[in-house]
Amino acid sequence: MAKRIALKLRSASSPAMTDTKKRSARRQEALRNVFLFLAMLVPFLLGHEAAAKSPRPAGSSQHKEVYVQQLGPAPEDEKLDSMSIYRAVAANKSLLSSTRFRVVDDFASGDLKNRLGGVWTVGDTKGKKVRIEPDKQDSREVRSGGSLDIKVDLNRGEKLAVTSSLEKLDMSKASFFALKCKVEAPPQMPFEGKIGVSLTDWADNTVLRDITDYCTETKRWNDAILPMSLFQGLDLNQLGRVTVTVAAQKNRARGKVSIDEVVFFGPPEVGFESTIDNLKGFPRVAFDEARRRKLLKIIDDEKLLLEIAKDTFRYFKNAANRENHLVSDHIKTGDFPIAAMYTSPTNIAMDLLATVGAIELEIITRKEGTERVLAILKALKKLKKWKGFFYNYYEITRLNVSREFVSSIDNAWLAISLVVVRQAFPGEIAEKATAIINEMNFQEFLDPENNHLAIGYDVARQVMTPYHYGLIATEARAMSFFAIGKGDLPREHWWYLYRTAPDAWDWQGQKPQGKWVERDRVNYFQGYYQLDGKKFVPSWGGSLFEFLMPTLVLDEKSYSEKALGLNDRIVTELQRDYALKEKKYPLWGISSAAVASGRQWAYGEFGYKKLGAKGYPDKGVITPHAGFLALETLPRDAIRNIRQWLTFMTYGEYGFYDSITFPSKKVNSQYLALDQGMIFVAITNYLKKGVIQDLFHKDPIAKKAVDLLRKEEFF
Repeated sequence: MAKRIALKLRSASSPAMTDTKKRSARRQEALRNVFLFLAMLVPFLLGHEAAAKSPRPAGSSQHKEVYVQQLGPAPEDEKLDSMSIYRAVAANKSLLSSTRFRVVDDFASGDLKNRLGGVWTVGDTKGKKVRIEPDKQDSREVRSGGSLDIKVDLNRGEKLAVTSSLEKLDMSKASFFALKCKVEAPPQMPFEGKIGVSLTDWADNTVLRDITDYCTETKRWNDAILPMSLFQGLDLNQLGRVTVTVAAQKNRARGKVSIDEVVFFGPPEVGFESTIDNLKGFPRVAFDEARRRKLLKIIDDEKLLLEIAKDTFRYFKNAANRENHLVSDHIKTGDFPIAAMYTSPTNIAMDLLATVGAIELEIITRKEGTERVLAILKALKKLKKWKGFFYNYYEITRLNVSREFVSSIDNAWLAISLVVVRQAFPGEIAEKATAIINEMNFQEFLDPENNHLAIGYDVARQVMTPYHYGLIATEARAMSFFAIGKGDLPREHWWYLYRTAPDAWDWQGQKPQGKWVERDRVNYFQGYYQLDGKKFVPSWGGSLFEFLMPTLVLDEKSYSEKALGLNDRIVTELQRDYALKEKKYPLWGISSAAVASGRQWAYGEFGYKKLGAKGYPDKGVITPHAGFLALETLPRDAIRNIRQWLTFMTYGEYGFYDSITFPSKKVNSQYLALDQGMIFVAITNYLKKGVIQDLFHKDPIAKKAVDLLRKEEFF
């Protein structure tokens, strides 16, 4: 730590050191240094387990113990002076510039919304004179900063609480919680109130600490710095809210309490360090150059793909919660590491499919695979659902719903993966998988107005989305195929899917050609586009993911050789030629991917615009998962492309990173569970002659719908 943490050696009631204390300055300085050493060294050596990992109080789920420390003076040995953590960043510079801080709020936004997305609100104000409002004055004189004023006029015995959500923040590796504060009393009157700050965890356990002495020490901005050890009894893996309390005890309390720079402080990358202890593992290095060079020397294509598969599967083994075994949505290595503490039904689906594939490739034993699947099914049983469907995001620590939205396609991929699972694991596992599948009825998403499936259902608003999956050449066709085979949807739904958008939709990429045909008593337009002398049925955005993801389970090459299988190959060729010949990229495979943006990242939708009805932009972003999906359509070209990928620094311990951008050659050192899954399953199908496809097609659901693939001719 750049600046030491000094221990206050004054009493709680005395604003200044006594003469005796002044005479022992050298002894005090020694004690300060000892305190610094212990305060900062112990948490790092021991992982701060005693405080950060304290279990929540024992008790039944119906009874939650709430631990509250009443307002009152904190012990002397828990008080720290202002010569400490805030000096880790230069004056006038935002604390956001240091990864040692997790800033809850610096009030620079000028409103009541904090940096985590929560909002500052006032509790019961009935009969009380209270007001909170942003102030342009900043405690550290940051030019674009601000603070929050809490103006109070409380009678004896009244208390005020100003609260903001911490959005389930994990601060298990933080060393301190701190804020800056100051108090302004009415003219010629003392401030008679007591000021406290509390943290509350996900289980509603609360610890409240008195910070009055800190805030009233001077008339200027003061530091209230509290070691996290003061918050024992809380589950620091998931904090729910922070509350600033002002109370009038014996006398009326009037004045203004201002707060700023509400933060957690700890080791470098304190936010990241707090989350990764929930995972089974994390890459030790960002770029595994030794492994990349070793792979470049492998001449045999199948051996090369198997080695890449082994690395890729490490994501599912390690980037999963230690207790619940659910895989993280994404992780990011490098300068600004990230470990997401949530997952989705599609991520879980990829984990299940990858586990089946890992057994087939002999990366894991069947016993280990069985244990993995059972652990995932056990976690699924604990998850809250809506009408048998899973919500789109769950926390992997406490399994709570992150957002009350149900995605149709994400549930479809989970259901599809469970079909493969029940074919791969007969007996108990098959029964458990079938039970989950049977709870889902995809008719819930069918819009009778157009016979298309809605994107999802907003449970919070209790409304279906107004948007639909309408084009057949997208990843959603796997959902339609499954739902028809299961019996949730009538067969004619397949023919209501657009081959091209209706001719009247003049915004689409090009005017479609084709003819009207009838199947299963449904008249539909068998439309297509043309490009470079080739006919094709477009996707929405022109990304390879849309065209090829369904081939992870659907054997369109065999069962739909005159329609989808043919189209898959044509659009792959067009994408390849566009990237290599027209754009002169050294790699090909344009699809939705994660791209880096400073300390942040964004999931972008990219494609070859001319292959889409609407068309996603091409911004030079190439993603490996698209190239691996092409093992199904252009295997020789795909392998050449994979070998070319290895000539760039895009490889880590868990395989290829998610994207590289040209011409800058900027690599986003990030892994996405979805894309890792597509890479791994595509390799499995290639090396094991379509084994995942075969398992799916063996199931009665696929057998019932497979003739839909056979019937059609696109051109």
